[in-house]
Amino acid sequence: MEQDNEPDVECAACSTYISSDDIFTTEEDTKVCGECLRVCERCDKAFTVEDDLSVIDGDTWWCSECTNRAASWCECCEGYVSEGTYEVNDRSENWCTHCVSDNAGWCEGCENYYADGCDNCTLEDEEGNRIIHDYSYRPDAIFHSTDKNERLFFGIEVELEAPTSYQDSSNYAYRLEGMELAYLKHDGSLNHGFEIVTHPMSHDFYKNEASELWDTLENLRTTHNVKSWDTTTCGLHIHISRTGFNGGAHMHRFLNLVYSNQNFYETLAGRNSSSWAKFDDVYRQYHERDAEGNRILDAYDNYVTSNKRDLMSKLGNHSTDRYSAVNTNNRETLEMRIFRGTVNGNTIKSQLDLAHASVEYTRNLSVKDVREGAMLPRKFTEYIYSNSELYSDLVKRMNRTILYSEKNLQKERV
Repeated sequence: MEQDNEPDVECAACSTYISSDDIFTTEEDTKVCGECLRVCERCDKAFTVEDDLSVIDGDTWWCSECTNRAASWCECCEGYVSEGTYEVNDRSENWCTHCVSDNAGWCEGCENYYADGCDNCTLEDEEGNRIIHDYSYRPDAIFHSTDKNERLFFGIEVELEAPTSYQDSSNYAYRLEGMELAYLKHDGSLNHGFEIVTHPMSHDFYKNEASELWDTLENLRTTHNVKSWDTTTCGLHIHISRTGFNGGAHMHRFLNLVYSNQNFYETLAGRNSSSWAKFDDVYRQYHERDAEGNRILDAYDNYVTSNKRDLMSKLGNHSTDRYSAVNTNNRETLEMRIFRGTVNGNTIKSQLDLAHASVEYTRNLSVKDVREGAMLPRKFTEYIYSNSELYSDLVKRMNRTILYSEKNLQKERV
């Protein structure tokens, strides 16, 4: 691609006259202005807006030669992708990685992807009921609580791999569906596994009444040799009911607590992930400082409080994407995606404690509290230790870390 220094000429694409310092020459020796220039981001050759270029991966321009040679067409999202596609057997179509992950399931029996599940190899119980449901399966929620007035519920998604015991482990885990505690689903991001999705339960019910759930997970771990922690595919997701928040301002304080303390949460979550649970989304803008050194977070919280606006709809339709640390795109829940996969019941309980504590700690914080450092990890840590009986599993986990242990907290006070 060359930029010419010659008298004004007419742009071949938009017919406007181009000054001598804004003339570009394409591969076909066509003179165009900068606005009508298109450069293939794969071969670096120059073209015009009227040439046959394609959008790859949603935001990259490739010329027709590069597109025909190296791109693949996804028949699900109807776009070109730079990586290969996968055949979805029951649709007779080729889908990209993201579409397969979001909308298809992998059948271990015939080793094919299916959008609606494999009818030939599907595991069924004695009554013919499907053991592992399709990814899109959404049964009516069955709420479990020790308090009839409870509004704060949690739902857990436990992703696991069962490379040597897929059929036996899924048959065993299926017992949870009969107990109305959880159900099993396919997940396209897993290699040889499934996910266990619990029905909504209160924090107290999980900790004190859901013994069958914890017993099942322990037997899957010790007897059926399923894996979750030591994999590259598994995560643990915790959904928090929107009804459990006092309103949009409370929800905003919760989000700011999480996003203001990335290191704190990632340490206790056991992982950091820029792909599946990223922190660098829209809420980062509120953690900047203005010219006088004041946190924009404080100014925004003050704006929200003074206007008494309910931000529920904004947080549901704006903000983060599906793969953010906290996914706000679900209508009924906020989804904490930060946790490393595990089937260890004590670890899961500690993560539930963290989710519950994050909601309750931010429930009644004032703007004054925030300005005086309530969003600092030390303040939140003090709250957790002051409620150590309620958050016993989280306290045990924190005491195993150097940074957030009770002993270290006492040193900071001194």
